[in-house]
Amino acid sequence: MENTIKKILIAIDVLLVISAIWLLARQGISNTFLLNFGIIFGITVYIFLFERLIKLKWLNYFIAFAAVCYLSLGIFAMIFGNINTTTFDEDVVIVLGSGLVGEEVSTVLRSRLDAALEYHSRNPSALFIVSGGQGTGHVITEALAMSRYLIDNGVPEYLIIQEGNSHSTFENMLFSHEILQQLFPGYLPFSPIYPYSPSIVVITNDFHIFRAVNFTRIVGIGEATSFSANTPLISLPGALIREVAAIVKMWIIGT
Repeated sequence: MENTIKKILIAIDVLLVISAIWLLARQGISNTFLLNFGIIFGITVYIFLFERLIKLKWLNYFIAFAAVCYLSLGIFAMIFGNINTTTFDEDVVIVLGSGLVGEEVSTVLRSRLDAALEYHSRNPSALFIVSGGQGTGHVITEALAMSRYLIDNGVPEYLIIQEGNSHSTFENMLFSHEILQQLFPGYLPFSPIYPYSPSIVVITNDFHIFRAVNFTRIVGIGEATSFSANTPLISLPGALIREVAAIVKMWIIGT
């Protein structure tokens, strides 16, 4: 039994290392990478001290409980994110950024933009808000790179509005809300004094939908539908590790 547990830990460690290397190559030293590195370090230390630590029942019960909770929340986020609620007749599409490689969109961000292109093919009149600021070491904003990608793939420039100041999912929604208020003066979700409330759909990766949609309510956008992009499999372990931590943070402090 103990040998089986050790082999499982080694397999998990190797999987996380591969994912972390992929993240490092494409996004540099990001918060996601650092969180993955911390968990890899913890698992590696446990493997090296396995014969001693496996005897500490209280520690193993705690680790098992934490792992089950973490895994359960990650599975829930994935299931939630793969249930698309879009009607394909929304007025405004908010597409969330996710890192650049030089001036080009990353693999994960490209998957979001490809989902946006699919949405555009089914609702060609919707406005796009592409949301993402300029990260450390980047020379342009994510919003600009996203706009270029959509334009190069057939979306008219006049349908695209750039939000280039945000550096988190909370800020994505907060600043997108400010743009919505400028586009629709007097706009309040479900307001009886404003005759038309624009409908909103959020596009991001499946693992990210739950938090993104919750933030639309928190910042005041109101209810939004969702249309998810599939996540590259190699990036999923690392992305879920960060996302579960971010969901807990959202529940605790609201951002």
